[in-house]
Amino acid sequence: MKPVVLTSIAEAEVERIALWYEVRKEGLGAEFFFRVREAIGHIIQNPIGYKLAIRDVRVANLRQFPYGLWFRVEDSRSVVIGCLHGRRDRILAKERAAGIIEMPPPKAPASA
Repeated sequence: MKPVVLTSIAEAEVERIALWYEVRKEGLGAEFFFRVREAIGHIIQNPIGYKLAIRDVRVANLRQFPYGLWFRVEDSRSVVIGCLHGRRDRILAKERAAGIIEMPPPKAPASA
């Protein structure tokens, strides 16, 4: 089991999306956070269980929401590089995977 860390960009995306859902319906933002934590738990358990999407980047789709956690598996951890919409953000995911967009260092490990 490898810890999961989020880049500051990924963390900001999760917070922004949760706020967007919360504004639309009370409690839905909290449900989004729950689904993110659930996906992180699955990544911790079996990071290579997700197929490669772009280069060395994998996607853990969130239940109930059209978003996924895009992540890389490293020797000692998995690094989430984004929380992106499944259809609209594919170009952004490709840019991050290719290193076109420089990624900030990840923060502390996230717990499930």
